[in-house]
Amino acid sequence: MIFQRGQTIVRRHRYPDGRISSVLSGRVVSDDEHGLALWVDAGSQTLHRVDAAGQPTRRLSLLTALRMTTVFAPGAWQPFRTLMLMPPGAAHSIWWSWGPDGAFEGWYVNLERPAVRWAGGVDVCDQELDLLVFPDRTWVWKDEAEFAEYTGHPAFWDEAEGAAVRAEGERILALARAGAAPFDGRLLDFRPDPAWGPTLVPHWWDLPPESTSWSPDYFRTTG
Repeated sequence: MIFQRGQTIVRRHRYPDGRISSVLSGRVVSDDEHGLALWVDAGSQTLHRVDAAGQPTRRLSLLTALRMTTVFAPGAWQPFRTLMLMPPGAAHSIWWSWGPDGAFEGWYVNLERPAVRWAGGVDVCDQELDLLVFPDRTWVWKDEAEFAEYTGHPAFWDEAEGAAVRAEGERILALARAGAAPFDGRLLDFRPDPAWGPTLVPHWWDLPPESTSWSPDYFRTTG
């Protein structure tokens, strides 16, 4: 399945148990041998889980969030304008981020199981450990304590998968420290189509990934 430039799709994050944890909407920049590139503009609509009091569960431990009754609430992607690249079959995605003033803020390496495509977008399972790489290529790990806590827990991933996640992060870190692709300055001058504005989460965002009963045109939302 190949997505078309300008097409609005969703990127759904799933808990390890399969439930959707959050949703963001964006426009396809390209979809080719280099991977799926998605533009998520500041102000684009998101959905995230909240508890009965309306507090976002992302502020809680995942171990706590998984045991709670929650509902989805709308939000907005802020403050960055973000280009996300999901290389084919990769256990990570790389995000280029620009601030409101247009200044490049750095790269965010999201370690995740390889994205699963469906007619309306992609589903990913976050693996908690992430890497922040700043414009000068200094770097810092993110959420190391949580990653260590979840590794080996039956609700998440075993020790072998945890080791593979860390190894993937170290591999990407080596590229960043060397200034190798994709940390070699490519795409720093990227600008979206002037006609593109923030996107809305389409009404079909929660369809199951195996859904085949809809025409492809049903998913080609452009708003």
